[in-house]
Amino acid sequence: MSNTFLSLLQLEQSFQSEDFRLKTQQQIQKDFAFAHAEFPEDFCENSRTLYDLELLVQHELAKVMEQSERHTLQLLYQIDIPQDRFLELTTDPDFLPKMSNLLIRREAYKVYLRSKF
Repeated sequence: MSNTFLSLLQLEQSFQSEDFRLKTQQQIQKDFAFAHAEFPEDFCENSRTLYDLELLVQHELAKVMEQSERHTLQLLYQIDIPQDRFLELTTDPDFLPKMSNLLIRREAYKVYLRSKF
């Protein structure tokens, strides 16, 4: 796995911290806002489990993809997901769960990097 994503183990370990979860959720909301996605009102105030966060991201990702290809590509660019990684997953029957996990891992990596500096 590329060094621009947290590994699944790193993600699970980092998500043990409520502060890390909240910062990741804030980052997700910020980046998804560019694609006009709307999370629940309390999204950045109440930390979610990784599972709940994946479900919310799946739901919002599906809505963004329904809006337009342009919004989807803007979201990928904003979060910094390589287009080839996205295209690679489009034929996977578990596209939404896998893509949402990838998005969360990338957003968590941004939070992780900020915490190191």
